[in-house]
Amino acid sequence: MRPARGVLILGAVLLGGCGATERDQVQAKLQQFAVATAGGDTKTLCTQVLAPSLLERLASLGLGCDSAMRIFVASVRDPALTVSRITIAGASASAITLSTARGQQPTLEQIELVKTGQGWRLSSLGSGAPAGAR
Repeated sequence: MRPARGVLILGAVLLGGCGATERDQVQAKLQQFAVATAGGDTKTLCTQVLAPSLLERLASLGLGCDSAMRIFVASVRDPALTVSRITIAGASASAITLSTARGQQPTLEQIELVKTGQGWRLSSLGSGAPAGAR
């Protein structure tokens, strides 16, 4: 593991712990998603990042999480995620993000999260950002 990547993962773990605000925890989960995607870490995506509801939707389409995430991470080169706004309402959160990857147009997206017994998890991997966010 490269040192910088290890620092990012450690930061995400520490922010997800005691004393971190809900916003900090959501930010840490988004960072964990970005690092796992960039590193092709499908195991982390499936076991620590994605919400059970998203895993169920993948299964209903006949896709196992690992297979779906292998396709997902293979489709992007040098991905990066910038978070511009996080909104939290109880056990739901959304984040307006700018996603970039080599050879692709940057996209402004809204990622939805849900709070589970294991912390915040992504319940959607992005949809077009609301008009007011652009």
